[in-house]
Amino acid sequence: MTSLTQTWFWQQWHLVLVLSLIALVALNFISRFVLPALELKSRLAEVLGKLEALKAGASKGAIDLDQLESEVMTEPRLAHLWAQYAHCLHVPWDEGQAGYGATGPQHRVRVLSELFFNAMKAKSGGAVVDLSDIESKVAGDPQLTSLWAEYSDALDKRNEMPDPASSKARRWRASALAETFFSDYALVDSPLRSDFYKHVPGILTGLGIIGTFTGLINGLVHFDVSDPATTQIQLSLLVQTVGQAFFVSALAIALAMLFTWVEKALLSARYSQVENLQHLIDSLFDAVSGQENLERLVVATEAQGALMQDVLEELRKTSAYLAATK
Repeated sequence: MTSLTQTWFWQQWHLVLVLSLIALVALNFISRFVLPALELKSRLAEVLGKLEALKAGASKGAIDLDQLESEVMTEPRLAHLWAQYAHCLHVPWDEGQAGYGATGPQHRVRVLSELFFNAMKAKSGGAVVDLSDIESKVAGDPQLTSLWAEYSDALDKRNEMPDPASSKARRWRASALAETFFSDYALVDSPLRSDFYKHVPGILTGLGIIGTFTGLINGLVHFDVSDPATTQIQLSLLVQTVGQAFFVSALAIALAMLFTWVEKALLSARYSQVENLQHLIDSLFDAVSGQENLERLVVATEAQGALMQDVLEELRKTSAYLAATK
């Protein structure tokens, strides 16, 4: 039995080699693509679940970026992509200018500042206010003393309040879509090396063709018709060899079709999860348009122009005051 097996092995070594290569390709595909794809499925499902919970627990859409980063974006690849995406998040500019609302500390400081310095100018007849000697000037005026005390208190409270832009849980605006960073290639194609494994079916088909041709060549090489007495036996061996070669080829083609279906099904499912992740991240933050950025630039330019006008006006008043006192 052992001698027959060894004889068959040496006669059909080419088919054994092709079958071994097919088995190696199949094992590599399962261990390096199928299993990692299933692991990626679990990780993405976990991330989606955590994002859903974070969104459901957000009060009025306020998102804690530190919590999102530490609890959701824990996987190294996701953490890297999130670090890039986070640069596109910013506080709404109108909210940042308004502080904590119309009744917030910043608004209160502006109102009190306007009231106090208008009162100071009215008392001094429009002259320039000496900031270094304010307390001594207001000491004899109960109204100014009260305004100054209230203004100082508002300044202290304003300084104690955290900067709105540094608040943890708040609404944020995104200047880019999540798909720009959390792309299919970054989350699926690159870690699974799909660019390589999509060619596995072609490799299996090629091995099957090689097995067919090597079986035909080996059968024809050993086919001897010089002895009519052994022609029937030689023809039977040729048919058997060719049949085994076609069996190997059929096996390779069947595996190629199966692996094509498995690869496309796994990739399609992972792409769907990544798309859900992109939509979920986009839903956490308000979108910002280029028109709003342009509006912000216009407002900032107008504010700067108004400030320069105020500075020039104060410089003119100072020059006039100095000229009158000489």
